[in-house]
Amino acid sequence: MAPAIAVPPPSILITTVAADWLDPEVSNTATWTPQPVITAGFGVRTVAYLIDAFLLSFVGGAFPYLVIANYYTSGGGPNQGQQVTTSTSGSVLVSLVYFLIFWSRLGGGRTLGMRLLGLRVVQVEDMAVPGILTAFVRWIGLWVSFAFCFVGVIWVAFDSRHQGWHDKIARTLVVRS
Repeated sequence: MAPAIAVPPPSILITTVAADWLDPEVSNTATWTPQPVITAGFGVRTVAYLIDAFLLSFVGGAFPYLVIANYYTSGGGPNQGQQVTTSTSGSVLVSLVYFLIFWSRLGGGRTLGMRLLGLRVVQVEDMAVPGILTAFVRWIGLWVSFAFCFVGVIWVAFDSRHQGWHDKIARTLVVRS
């Protein structure tokens, strides 16, 4: 007669097999060298932004007039000055929504111009795509950069990490993807 072999209950076998399958052992001999981060320079970022500005000029420029123009042409609007102010506010709102969506995880950290040129916005700490709040801080920083005669944007050309003021404020980088 063959010796009796102790067989553990099926639940232990399944747990052990599942644990081995879910947590495979990584080889200690394999080394993974970190990939260098290649930041995007001033020229390619400027071209990407000009592409975005071109697209926004159609949407941001037409949107307020399509939505608001009917109110003013029907005789309900008070004066031309308020129409210009309202259409400018509409353009700023379109810009905010565009950049919040595309710079955040919702858009993968890439505006349409950035997609065409292979660029991505990432957080400095973990190289992850920023969230909505970081995208908002970056957008505010972009307006601050523009307000000071574009110095904050031109800063990208002279910074060692190619960060503009808006990148430094939001702690982001623009990298080639």
